[in-house]
Amino acid sequence: MGTSAHLPQLAVAPGASPPEARPPLLLRRLLASGVISTEDYDGLKTDDRQSVDRTSTDDTLLAALIRTNLLTEFQATRVLTGQLHGLVLGNYRLLDLIGTGSMGVMYRAEHRQLRTTVAVKVLQPSPEINPRTLARFFLESRAVGRLKHPNIVAAIDAGEEPTRGPDSPPLPYFVMEYLPGVDLERAAAAVPLSVEFACQIGHQIADALIEAHRLGLIHRDIKPSNVLVMPDGTAKLLDFGLTRLPGEERITRTGAQLGTVGYMAPEQARNAHTVDSRADVFGLGCTLFYALTGQAPFADAMAPFGPPPSARALRATVPADLDAVLSKMMAADPEQRYATAEAVMRALVSFLSPHAIGLTAAAAPSFPSASQVGLPLTTHTSPGRVLIVDDQQDIRRLCRVALGAEGLECDDVGNGPDAVALAGSHAYDLVLLDVDLPGFSGEEVLRQLRQRPPMQNLKVVMFSGAASGDELSRLMLAGADDFLTKPFSVIQLRARVKTALRLKESQDRSDVLNRKLLTVNAELEQAVEARDSELIRARNGLVLALAKLVEHRSAETGKHLLRLQRYCRVLAEAAATVPAYTTTIDANFIRVLEDASPLHDIGKAALPDHILNKPGPFEPGERILMQSHTSIGADTLHEVARQHPFATGFLHVAIDIARSHHERWDGTGYPDRLAGEGIPLVARLVAIADVYDALRSRRVYKPGLSHHTTVLTMTDGSPGHFDPSLLDVFLRVASQFDRVFRDAGE
Repeated sequence: MGTSAHLPQLAVAPGASPPEARPPLLLRRLLASGVISTEDYDGLKTDDRQSVDRTSTDDTLLAALIRTNLLTEFQATRVLTGQLHGLVLGNYRLLDLIGTGSMGVMYRAEHRQLRTTVAVKVLQPSPEINPRTLARFFLESRAVGRLKHPNIVAAIDAGEEPTRGPDSPPLPYFVMEYLPGVDLERAAAAVPLSVEFACQIGHQIADALIEAHRLGLIHRDIKPSNVLVMPDGTAKLLDFGLTRLPGEERITRTGAQLGTVGYMAPEQARNAHTVDSRADVFGLGCTLFYALTGQAPFADAMAPFGPPPSARALRATVPADLDAVLSKMMAADPEQRYATAEAVMRALVSFLSPHAIGLTAAAAPSFPSASQVGLPLTTHTSPGRVLIVDDQQDIRRLCRVALGAEGLECDDVGNGPDAVALAGSHAYDLVLLDVDLPGFSGEEVLRQLRQRPPMQNLKVVMFSGAASGDELSRLMLAGADDFLTKPFSVIQLRARVKTALRLKESQDRSDVLNRKLLTVNAELEQAVEARDSELIRARNGLVLALAKLVEHRSAETGKHLLRLQRYCRVLAEAAATVPAYTTTIDANFIRVLEDASPLHDIGKAALPDHILNKPGPFEPGERILMQSHTSIGADTLHEVARQHPFATGFLHVAIDIARSHHERWDGTGYPDRLAGEGIPLVARLVAIADVYDALRSRRVYKPGLSHHTTVLTMTDGSPGHFDPSLLDVFLRVASQFDRVFRDAGE
């Protein structure tokens, strides 16, 4: 697309002779350079195509290209003024001018192949551009690339368009997500924002700064024009061109002024290289002042060195408490300001409603509700109850507001004895527990909760602002499920809470399934006097019935379980002829392997639907939850085997399969990272059968592969995955696998 190898021809009516004229030279240049998409040009209606091809001058051609939407007015103006170089930067086609920033010009653009809209920042040629400036530009792109936060613009790509001659210098650029919305400067210029909405914006940007400061990045240019407000109320922090970066002293002139007058902290005006996070707190205070009043707080360069102005004096509806918060944020002496962005967040919480703070995570998945899959798979129907234990009231309020916006029911206490008493009298799913508490410590609360659990599978997440890594590790060994280091962001809090609650729900599901298995096995035990064959048939029927509970809930369809059993028999019978396995694999081994193999994914019955049937790639937390099905299934079967020893042999085979069929020969699998012959033989056999069927089968998120491609993928494309000796056996009987798949069908 868009290369000189594919030059367009004139549209010709059926039966007519093609005209001798070719498209205008300028049009061919635009197509060859990629400024115009060949795909779009070829897709024009016949009349439009002819009107473009038959233009006689460049002016009329550009007008026709605009009319047919092949060019934007911005592109046409650049072409008309001879600025063709730079309209295409690598894989990106510039479409329109967005604005200028501290370190370049911002454009709306699209990816030439994916046709997705992005924002591209370009360092335009200038006599002022020098190696220091270029180094800062690329350091900015790296800084943004390190930041992964919902309130910070996301980096996508970076590069440099090479020179095209003396009049076309190289153009460094980097690519970011394109965000619809309006910057805060324009949003509040005509009518100041409501108090709650302004505080919501400030709260989100403070959350973004926590992440930037955690990585050692000081923005140094927090101002209204660098805050984008999106239609759903989400705020995004933009333009990291003046960010203080590690090693910047080597690339920035001493004494260079960095910042925007009226929003720049006094200490930054004196020396921009020595500022810390409090300089960004100052800029955020000025920005919030503007959002509330529509006016910049400081009119001249000397004003920030004096006392901060009062927003309440300009707008009587600004609460006195909020005015005091602003004054502290904009204090001339950094020692008088809030020390961290996290402290600012906590100060702003009291001016937000749960609904307002919830907008910052509008796209986050809600907590999964437990659904029924032929049996009740949850022990409670509440949306989730959380007990917050911390001696600092502002932290308790921050947690209540953030988690309340997610639909969780929250209670809070400020000391150890009250925490134990409340946890013992209410059915909480999760306790957020500070390490340092009055009365007695958080560690003592944890000990009592674990000695006398008030609820099955209760989760405990610890807080600490001073505990060492060794101390936190010791708390994990003492029974804590996770921990958060203060200061923490709302995003971090929500992520840890969601992960803990999802794990609890999985364990609750597993417990119910376990009880169901025990009940059914008890019924079978009562009929033990029946013939062995009848008992085995009943057991096998139960195995298939339980395994199909998972199959019916997941993306797997049809006869997967039946095929898996047949693959296992074919592979095991062939492996029995290999000297290394002749004494291990006999008829009984093969029969038990075949009967137990359908239980390989039984632990998935405990997984939430949104994990089990997710069509796309998993997030890290989701991947961990999905992988837990191996240990959940094994633990469930182990409990059955413990209470019903009459079926121990069969169940131990099923346990090995359920737990270890995702282990890899090279030790990189899960859940135990077993390697080589440390992986049970039955699990190694099932792994080959299961992967083969998964690759052959269609899913909503992928097509099925051919037999030939599947075999190549498993043998040549998966080094270290399978037992090499069993893989050799698989190659000998691969044609039988194909026959099983074809005969059973999908």
